[in-house]
Amino acid sequence: MQGAGSTPASAAAREAIGMVKVPDPRIDRLSAHYQPKKTTLAVIQFVESAAAAEKGARSAKKTDPFASVRNCDALVLVVRAFEDPGGAAPDPERDRKSLEADLILNDLAILESRIEKLEKELRVGKKEGEREHRLLRRCHERLESGEAMRAQTFGAEEEKILRGFQLLSRKPLLVVYNHDEHARGAPSEPGPGAMAVALRAHIEREILNLPPEERAAFRAEMGIEEDGLSLLIRACYRLLGLISFFTVGPDEVRAWTLRDGETAVDAAGEIHSDLARGFIRAETIAWDRLLEAGSQAKAREKGWLRLEGREYKVRDGECVEIRFNK
Repeated sequence: MQGAGSTPASAAAREAIGMVKVPDPRIDRLSAHYQPKKTTLAVIQFVESAAAAEKGARSAKKTDPFASVRNCDALVLVVRAFEDPGGAAPDPERDRKSLEADLILNDLAILESRIEKLEKELRVGKKEGEREHRLLRRCHERLESGEAMRAQTFGAEEEKILRGFQLLSRKPLLVVYNHDEHARGAPSEPGPGAMAVALRAHIEREILNLPPEERAAFRAEMGIEEDGLSLLIRACYRLLGLISFFTVGPDEVRAWTLRDGETAVDAAGEIHSDLARGFIRAETIAWDRLLEAGSQAKAREKGWLRLEGREYKVRDGECVEIRFNK
């Protein structure tokens, strides 16, 4: 999973990639119980790009300023919602709309290039692209009206056509309102397929400069319930509909990521493709129930472990063991 963070900057070339371990107190407790040789957290990748600050996004016909984030699962737009003594008053809604307009312009440039090619083919009698042309014209009309594509639904065949374009305005969007310590109230919701969170980045930076043992008390004093990184990651998981499941044992306790609604065989495939191919059953139990039992063996004696088939939908926080044909 990747996120594209967009903040004003002068050069689109300034990009950074950050691999962030996903904090999870459930993994901490499982690891403390099993004392494994290795504990592995899930990882989320953030790609920072200044591309959205550049105007004239239609230049994507020649060079794509969003190339570094086009493969991402979701976009993160960061907007200023704090007073700057040396600058203009904050207007986060204006900035959000401006950033979204850049995404729409970039999508328009990509569609226009393809539509132009399809129309040339249609003029010489090549009819294979008629369906794609109709679809792209429809999408183009919506984008021209200033409407992002993330709220639109498409059929299976249409999804297959659109997938290759990786349209930015179709991607789920997380808007981060960068507040100061005086800000109050929740940010406005940005619409379908999007979420908004408030983050006090300046205070978070101050907290990280404190000794670790003092951070919790300072957050409590400031009325901050959780650290900014956890808040951001949790929002990304909600936005993308992700859950975590765990594998446990003396060698490793590990967190894995699935989309909510995916099955036991999908979980097996996340662990290893061989497990999915030879899948027989999944043995599952909630993480806290496993800790209550003390071990898989004791949970099995109590009848708390469940054997589930291929179509079983894995739940958030379950410990899963796959039985398979080698």
